Amino acid sequence: MKKALSLLFAATVFCTVGNAKMLPATPHFFGGASTVSLVLHNSYIQQDTAKKRVKNNTHLVSKNKNGDKGSYIYINNGTHEEIKYNGTITLTNNNQDIKSITPDGYFRYEKKENGVARKLEIESDANGNLTRKYYEAGKQVAYEPAGKQWLQLVMPEIIIKTGIGLEAILQEAYKRNGAKGVLAEADKTESDGNKFKIIRYLLEQPNISANDVKLAIEYAGKNTNSDYELSKLLRETPSSYLAKDDVATAYLQASQEISSDYEMRKTLSHLLTVGELSNNATGMAIKSLSSIASDYEKSKVIQQLADQKNFLGDHYKATFNVINSISSDYEKGKSINNILNKQKLTEAQYQALFPIITSISSDYEKSKVLRNIAARIPANATALRDDYRKAAKTISSDYEYRKAIDALN
Repeated sequence: MKKALSLLFAATVFCTVGNAKMLPATPHFFGGASTVSLVLHNSYIQQDTAKKRVKNNTHLVSKNKNGDKGSYIYINNGTHEEIKYNGTITLTNNNQDIKSITPDGYFRYEKKENGVARKLEIESDANGNLTRKYYEAGKQVAYEPAGKQWLQLVMPEIIIKTGIGLEAILQEAYKRNGAKGVLAEADKTESDGNKFKIIRYLLEQPNISANDVKLAIEYAGKNTNSDYELSKLLRETPSSYLAKDDVATAYLQASQEISSDYEMRKTLSHLLTVGELSNNATGMAIKSLSSIASDYEKSKVIQQLADQKNFLGDHYKATFNVINSISSDYEKGKSINNILNKQKLTEAQYQALFPIITSISSDYEKSKVLRNIAARIPANATALRDDYRKAAKTISSDYEYRKAIDALN
């Protein structure tokens, strides 16, 4: 796994669609965490080729970034929200207030909701001294108590949207309730960026148990939207955990949430490099493979599956169905030849394979596959040899037909 998350956290704002939540400032969310310092900057999240699920109506309508300076504008069902910042911000021990900002930095938060407009400005001078201002309906009012109370109320929302103070909260949650406590914090954010930060924080804990790895993977599959980030997270799972059947099963279940053929192929390929899969995991891998539309990506995974000892066993029909779904004669032929070269097929498996071979349109590819089979059919396997000849008769080219028949004889 990567090194444990630093106390310097990127302020990630990720835009999704569904009902936005505002979190109450409950004591357990902020309890007893240590002071956290972080540089605020926007973190780029790679976009997917496909999105699976959408969650809330919060729309990021404006974003500007220049180094450590950034600004965001959100609109959600009539609510208008702006966050602007510059510099390194340190929170108080209880995560309810801003303790310091680097010299000449600032933090500004404005929200218009239900016809009420409020704004908070905290600025740091050249010596790091803070000036706090609070506005209601465009008019400045005393910061205390109203401004201070409002900041405490909206701080959970600010933390969720920016990542400020997130690690301290996770440390406390893990100390109190272990993996379930950390994942409960992930439930409080709609941001994929923050969800993945939280899941990674859990996975990077020293001596994490296999069961906690399983919980983290299951949560990621059910509660995140990004194909790219989910695939990346799954592929970061150490081989020592994936060698355990229950973790491999959770991995494959999560992979079925991936829509992108490319990301799905990378995810399956990583698991297949770990070692031999159990019978159950092999079946799940073939099920995930069947969801890939790309002939090329599908063929690449089949090539790796063929390296698994006796993987056909209980799964040859499902595997052949996947091969039969490949439109490209070249990729279909290559997939069959990979299996023929690496697996020892039974008579029943050969019989199930011949109809797929006859579906190949290219005389060249069909003849090539048949000639690969010819040397493997025993001389006394009369039924198989008859099936071979029937398949060969579907070749239109006299030249390719003769090569196929000569190979059998």
